[in-house]
Amino acid sequence: MTIHELVASLEPEINTIREQIHENPELGLKEYNTSALIEKELRAKTHVDRIEHIGETGLLVEIKGTKPGIAHCIALRGDMDALPIKEDENHKLRSRTDGIMHACGHDVHTSILLGAVRVLEHYRNQIAGSILFFFQPSEETLQGGKLFAESPKIDFHTIDGVAALHVTPDLCAGKIGVRYGAILGSSDELTITVKGKGGHGAHPDTVIDPILLASQIVQALQMLVSRELAADQSGVVSLCSIQGGNAFNIIPDSVVLKGTIRALDSRVREHILKRIPEICKGVAAAGRGDAEVSIKLGPPPLINDSQWVDRVKRCGSKLLGHENVIELEHPSMGAEDFAFVMQKAPGVFVRFGSRSEGGPYGGLHSPHFYCDRKALTTGILTLAGIALDFFGVDFE
Repeated sequence: MTIHELVASLEPEINTIREQIHENPELGLKEYNTSALIEKELRAKTHVDRIEHIGETGLLVEIKGTKPGIAHCIALRGDMDALPIKEDENHKLRSRTDGIMHACGHDVHTSILLGAVRVLEHYRNQIAGSILFFFQPSEETLQGGKLFAESPKIDFHTIDGVAALHVTPDLCAGKIGVRYGAILGSSDELTITVKGKGGHGAHPDTVIDPILLASQIVQALQMLVSRELAADQSGVVSLCSIQGGNAFNIIPDSVVLKGTIRALDSRVREHILKRIPEICKGVAAAGRGDAEVSIKLGPPPLINDSQWVDRVKRCGSKLLGHENVIELEHPSMGAEDFAFVMQKAPGVFVRFGSRSEGGPYGGLHSPHFYCDRKALTTGILTLAGIALDFFGVDFE
């Protein structure tokens, strides 16, 4: 049986699992039923060598190869959590949980990883070493990847490489996209508390206006990107929330700004993180106020390893056809907690198409997001192909 025949034979079962997960979405760190379903399937239909819990809902699965030789190891990841979004009622396959849906394709990722387990078991006797599978919770909080990156149950010194896939509606189902170098940005949370002195709106000379200072800080932070980064450097400082005051004629004591910081290069990230507190405090001080800056660090930029990108292009061309392997021109300022794992080992992050040929565009994190069933086969072939290419298995 060829790998295409094997995947085709498993696809109906995997699609059934995907439908169950999609209809019963769970938010990050609450994926109890999803985790239990995957564990039940693994115990009933596979002969994996290890199943361990990472946190309350994560699963670490291992297949040990039986081929003699120097042992190597690869890790593959699929995330499981959904988003607090109400799904489009016109979707044929839709969430049964009001206000929660798989709007980022993690139901597909989880199902593909399960399919990869089923496929790679068939090649056990051609593998010298181990394949690890990370069924990861809570990617949407950008913290779930840390559970695996920091778990004492995983010895990253023995892992030669890691790989993960993520759907994208920018490509049609059947195609994959990969990129050399940075493919996703870092993501850090910013909170700025601007402190002034409140009072009557009719007498601004008697107050220190934090609303005015906050507006000046918003402007100044945009100059950080436009005037302190070189033209070939990328960074984003987006202030997405401003809260202060509750009456039309009362100037408040303080204003709170919240936002996100993104960068594709660690040095750019460090510069932005250093300058934000300096700018905020300087602007506030010029207006006789003060600013407290709190930054919660998230994942670093996600940088693909060149050799692993070569591997994806090589096995993708064999399994999907050269015309279906796209080299992505631009990175995204979106972020991924898989970057925490890729700090531990070199690897690759691959996009794969979710949109139906000629079908509507349903953006990620949108009530209208959907994934063409054809993407399941593409994802399983790609993820399994990466592992088989790594172990030098002839899978054509």
